[in-house]
Amino acid sequence: MENKAPIIKVLQREIKRISGNKTIYLLSIFLPFFLFTFLAYIYNEGVVRQIPIAVCDMDNSELSHTYLQYIESTGSMRIIGHVNSDDELINEFKKGNIYAGIYIPSGLESQIKKNKSSEIVFYINSTNLIISNTIFRDATVITKNISGSILLKKLRAKGIPADNVINMINPVKIEVQSLYNPYYNYLVYLVPGLIPAMLQMIIMLVSVLLISSEFTHNTFDDLLETANYSIIAVFLGKSIPHLVIHIATMFGILGILYPVFGIYPSGNLLPVILLFISFIIASFFPGMAISTFVHDQLFATEIALFINTPAFIFSGFVYPLWAMPGVHSAFSQLLPFTHFLEGFLKLFFIGVPFSEVNTEFFKLEIFILPSVLLTLLLLYYQKRKFLKCHIH
Repeated sequence: MENKAPIIKVLQREIKRISGNKTIYLLSIFLPFFLFTFLAYIYNEGVVRQIPIAVCDMDNSELSHTYLQYIESTGSMRIIGHVNSDDELINEFKKGNIYAGIYIPSGLESQIKKNKSSEIVFYINSTNLIISNTIFRDATVITKNISGSILLKKLRAKGIPADNVINMINPVKIEVQSLYNPYYNYLVYLVPGLIPAMLQMIIMLVSVLLISSEFTHNTFDDLLETANYSIIAVFLGKSIPHLVIHIATMFGILGILYPVFGIYPSGNLLPVILLFISFIIASFFPGMAISTFVHDQLFATEIALFINTPAFIFSGFVYPLWAMPGVHSAFSQLLPFTHFLEGFLKLFFIGVPFSEVNTEFFKLEIFILPSVLLTLLLLYYQKRKFLKCHIH
């Protein structure tokens, strides 16, 4: 044991601490596996289906019945009941039974036969944007199709050729090419971004404990003796085991978790791996710098939580950065996840070459180099302070 290099002795000591510390053990190994699998499983369906709705059909005609059949055929909505007034529809919302209500007025079919317009009213609970957007999208498509079919029958009945009728109904056509997530799948949309955000939090929560816990438990002197008072041995010996664990977690995410849930890269996986490793290191060393500066591990943990809790919101993933106020957009630049996510989406979904994410890669390096230097300087200062106290 005495003949081993200091870095090897610190590394072995850290591995024993990981295996013996339930907090670090659970955070580094078990929590990512269960948490990431659980998060992915939540969105396993990909799209929202069978949204409960109610109907108030005051017309009770063949046309209204056809319209409601079209509604249920989408699969996104499910009619769970019929009511007798729009007031009863509102009450169903208040009871929490439905997310949408359809009010079909009396005389709908007769008005249309008289070449007069009529309207169908959709009540939508817009507190959930995913659900309300799904209902609005499908309701709009169905209503346009029904309206087009009615007009088609009327014009053909006048002897106008079918091709001419179609051109009259739809003189301007729009073709939408949805790229990179054509089915608007929420599994593909949310999970690849949400999991790295949680990983950043886990990495930093672990890294802020590395040195602070040594001071909290009065073992820093033992750490220095094990390292033969080598700051480099302390730095590398404490870092390497954790980085190996986090990088192994990354391979589990990219190689097992994403494929199990049908999430695959559009291009070469190697650039994604390189960016991911840079992201892990960029998340780890700022936490280690905090750990070296703040000797109270509880306070260090609170700092990590304060930094990481808003990471997903401020990343530009759910709300674009350019639409945020300047202060919020500036804060987002202080988080490694923001820059990683921008590069990750380009590499993983769009399939751009690695040269297209040089900017994001460089920004991640900015998090790494100053953090490493600061950690080494603080460790050197703590070593000098320790030796000075013991000499006197």
